[in-house]
Amino acid sequence: MVNGEHQLTIPNPHIGDIGVDLLNRLLKQARISREEWLRTG
Repeated sequence: MVNGEHQLTIPNPHIGDIGVDLLNRLLKQARISREEWLRTG
């Protein structure tokens, strides 16, 4: 998943969209705020 200069590798065994909860947890681990993620898209 790439957004601007940020890149996150997301394991997704279901080969579909990820849920909001999972995205929020990944952003938290990457220390990227939701606002920053949305702004750099």
